[in-house]
Amino acid sequence: MAELDFDVFDASQTQRMWDLMREFRRRAPVAPIKGGFVYVSRYREARAVLRDAQKFSNAGGMRPTGLVVPVHDSSIGELVPPVHGPVRKAALAAAQGTGVVTSARAFSRETCETLLDAIVARGSGDLLAEYSLALTTRTIAWLIGVPMEDCDQLAEWGEEIMTSTLTVTNRTERGVGYAESFPEFTNYLEELIEDRIRNEDPSGSVVTRILHSGLEEGKLTTPMIRMILLNLLLGGTGTTRDFIGNLLAEILRRPELHEELHADRALVPAALEESLRLSPPVLYLIRTCTESTQLAGCEIGSGQRVVVGVASANRDEEVYEDADQFRLDRVDPPAHLSFGFGPHLCVGSPLARVEGEEAINTFLDRFAPGQVRLAPGFELEMMPLPYMLGPVRLDVEIVGS
Repeated sequence: MAELDFDVFDASQTQRMWDLMREFRRRAPVAPIKGGFVYVSRYREARAVLRDAQKFSNAGGMRPTGLVVPVHDSSIGELVPPVHGPVRKAALAAAQGTGVVTSARAFSRETCETLLDAIVARGSGDLLAEYSLALTTRTIAWLIGVPMEDCDQLAEWGEEIMTSTLTVTNRTERGVGYAESFPEFTNYLEELIEDRIRNEDPSGSVVTRILHSGLEEGKLTTPMIRMILLNLLLGGTGTTRDFIGNLLAEILRRPELHEELHADRALVPAALEESLRLSPPVLYLIRTCTESTQLAGCEIGSGQRVVVGVASANRDEEVYEDADQFRLDRVDPPAHLSFGFGPHLCVGSPLARVEGEEAINTFLDRFAPGQVRLAPGFELEMMPLPYMLGPVRLDVEIVGS
């Protein structure tokens, strides 16, 4: 089969790929593309790849082929056994421990109200930086147990990292890895960890739960704990920031959607899931084939990299009626793949959904249709990351109260 013209590391292609993906699904649902990758564009095959973590390994992560990244600079989504097990266990303890999600709902609601109060008082603002990102940063900071006054700095570091080359190449012009590229950020986390190791928090903070989940067994080291916190901070803020931001952008651009949700709050969960399906914060995942196999008639060799097109699979016409349309009336639609699927399902998905529900419901509580609108001359610009989808800004003005 001829190589298809698609570069997964080119944001100008990946963020505008909808027509091309429709053609891929029709002509070649599994096909070779640039860079030696195989691209999986259809829901059925995408789910099969994500389900089979043995045949399609996390090894290599979201990196160019051949790039070796130390464990402490990796994402949880690119770890493999035997490291993956204890690290995922620790991350689950942190993000889904007893009472975490329930407590997060009350914290998120109060935070949303405070953040919107400030925007209303000024009469304008950026719903990305001052609402979505501020909410997700504060929630993760609360979860980890860092002072609220440090949140703006954490958000600034996070945005710098997510818009840098580090997440793909593991290097920037400052150096290799987090420690050299963003030393202030890594030093901050290491000091937090060392303090919690010396002075265990009896209230059961995230670091304490991580310590109890595996460090005493020798499976987790301080650099590994730092890596888990990095994943919580960057994954928990960046992707949820985009998840909430994408739906806010949809509501602001479609007054009829604002009216429908404002009139019937029972539709908010469906709106959140539909936004995740149509505008997933993570556009694709990458796996490495561990043994020669065949998928939808395409031969995949051992060691070949497989790109699972989450965004494309979420719009598969064979699975979703009116697949490119934002619809709130879907009845028991198949689960989208925006949080992954199978053994590597996103550990933070319950927390992200809670933050999304509170962010949108608080927005609807505060603004009736017509009371808030995009600022004059605003043009939607997306973050320049090839594997992510989310607005850079959402500038609005308040026109009523």
